[in-house]
Amino acid sequence: MSFQEESAGVQVDAADGGGAGAQGSAEDPAQGALEPGLSPPSLSLAAADPKVKNPEPQKFSFHDRDHKVLVLNGGTLIAVHKKPNTSPETFYVLASRLSSAGDKGNPVFLAVSGGKLCLYCEMDKKKGQPTLQLKKKKLSHLRASDTTDSKGFTFYRKEGAGNTLESAAHQGWFISTCHANEHVRMTDKPGGEELIDFTFVPVSKAHMSPSEVSE
Repeated sequence: MSFQEESAGVQVDAADGGGAGAQGSAEDPAQGALEPGLSPPSLSLAAADPKVKNPEPQKFSFHDRDHKVLVLNGGTLIAVHKKPNTSPETFYVLASRLSSAGDKGNPVFLAVSGGKLCLYCEMDKKKGQPTLQLKKKKLSHLRASDTTDSKGFTFYRKEGAGNTLESAAHQGWFISTCHANEHVRMTDKPGGEELIDFTFVPVSKAHMSPSEVSE
């Protein structure tokens, strides 16, 4: 599967699931999880002080309420049950310069594959609803770009019992998982089988995912 620079994305299905697991090694996602009320220092600092030009992104693996972890498989994000040989994907989380919208949370950018594939939400005209994609764009370039251009890459991270990630471009739509081995997608109907609460687990260099690319 090929990528086009900053234009065509790798679509992560917004409604229909499908996919397979990934293999590797990883830490237990239950260990080292952030407390719901805490924010990563660089995110809160960058959001509070516009003079912070190049904050370092924080690195996390995610797992949902059912303890399914998110992995990158063949250019697609999927949710799988954690096994001894499962390696969760490393997510890079960086504060966005977009203003917060009410109580929706802190605006952030999200990237995988060493910060070189960014999560992006855009309208799928055929399906008539927003879809989640991966675009080949460096995370480091997003913070310097115009806020209008970067809106599709921005998600409001709100902390509570877990972390929810709502699209800034399509408010009311959240990053979601459902059944194991299905694509990560967007939903506007959280609850039931659609899980939108994620635990962020800090990742050390010793536990990087296979798709991690050295910077």
